[in-house]
Amino acid sequence: MKLTGDRNQCQGCKAYFNSTAAFDKHRAGDHGKDRRCLTEPEMLAKGMALNAAGFWVGSRMPDATLAQMQNSHENELVDT
Repeated sequence: MKLTGDRNQCQGCKAYFNSTAAFDKHRAGDHGKDRRCLTEPEMLAKGMALNAAGFWVGSRMPDATLAQMQNSHENELVDT
């Protein structure tokens, strides 16, 4: 995957993240003691989600917002 902007890949678990904030959210424990990556079920339990591009994001977009964006995009295509 191409990493541009704030996107990054964890060198521990090799997962891809859409932002530094999402990356930080997937880390648990104390530095120098028991720091580790969260498992996929743990990330999902924290409200994180995998986007369509395959990057983990800090939270899932609400269904109503997603539907509104999709409808807006479809209307733009019809208007052109």
